[in-house]
Amino acid sequence: MDAWQSSSIPVIDPATMKLKGHVLFEDLASEPDESLPVSDVLIRKPVFSYTNQHIFEVVRQMLRHEVRILAVVDHNQMYLGVAEKKSVLEALSEMLNISTRGSVITVQMNRADYKLSELAHLIESENAKILGLTVAQASENEVDLLISIKLNCEDTSAITSSLRRYGYLVSTENKTDLMQLDLSSRADELMRYLDL
Repeated sequence: MDAWQSSSIPVIDPATMKLKGHVLFEDLASEPDESLPVSDVLIRKPVFSYTNQHIFEVVRQMLRHEVRILAVVDHNQMYLGVAEKKSVLEALSEMLNISTRGSVITVQMNRADYKLSELAHLIESENAKILGLTVAQASENEVDLLISIKLNCEDTSAITSSLRRYGYLVSTENKTDLMQLDLSSRADELMRYLDL
C-alpha cells in the first residue's frame, strides 16, 4: 500500500486467480494480530474494471470508490492486474492531446443550444482541426455548458472572431488572441474618440 500510495488493494484468490474483493488500510491497521492472513481480515466487495472498458469508465470507478489503483479483470473475474492513477492520467492526457502544440479555447453556451457539428464546422472553416474536446457544466448554474476545445493552431484569433460573430461566448488564454482583443478594443476606443 505504501509503494502504491493507496488506501486499498485488491485481494486475489491464489488458487483460482479470481478477484475476491479489496482490503482497506484502516481495516489492516486496526487488526492487532499482524500475523493474521489477509483472508481472515474484512474483505470488502470487489472494485474493478473490465479489461475492455473505456478509460472514462476506469476513471469513473476510481473516482466513485476513491481509489488510486483499480483491479482489472476479464469477464470471468480473473485478475489481470491493476490500473494505476498515474497511468490513467497519462492515457487521458494522450487522448486529449494535452502535450501537443496548439491552443485551447473555451465556449460557454446554454445546454439547449449545444451543437457540436455547428462548432466543428465554424472551427474547421477557419482551417483549424479539433484535437480534443471536453464538455463540463458551468459552475455558476446548471443550464450552461463549458466546452473546452484543443486546436492544432497557435493563433486562434480568426476562430474566436468567427465564433463571436455567430453569438458564441468565447474565452481564451492564447497570447495572440488576447493581444488581438486588446488591439481591437483600443481601435474601437480610438474610433469612438474620433467620432466625438
